[in-house]
Amino acid sequence: MLDAGAGGGAKQIGFVADTVSAGPAGAGLVASQTSFSVDPEQAQKLINGLADARDQLQSLFDSTIRSVITGPPGKDPYSESAAATIKQTAGPDPGGYSWASSRAIEALNNTIQSIQASLDTYKNQDQATADAFNGGGNQS
Repeated sequence: MLDAGAGGGAKQIGFVADTVSAGPAGAGLVASQTSFSVDPEQAQKLINGLADARDQLQSLFDSTIRSVITGPPGKDPYSESAAATIKQTAGPDPGGYSWASSRAIEALNNTIQSIQASLDTYKNQDQATADAFNGGGNQS
């Protein structure tokens, strides 16, 4: 469960996600990072969901690449013009679908890594605390 401002001592781990927003007029899109928090019990579900989204996006990206490298169906000027437009719209140049998809896949990978690192830190800290209490109780 995502929590924008946990109160009441709820366990939360923080992570940073890559985000994109509209920049100032005429500036196009601007990449940034946004901080989130998640219940540690739900973090793996979030990771799995993001990984599924990434995998589906990768599949779409792969099929788009195939359409970009396919030539025009005929030698007439209309077919060649349509193929050029498809390549420009779906291609890897800034603003093209392949370009946007590759950036989104990268952002999902970064977010997954950020959540996993925070979860690992939380688990290690939780284990260290448990070890300290267990070890502290055995000393005289």
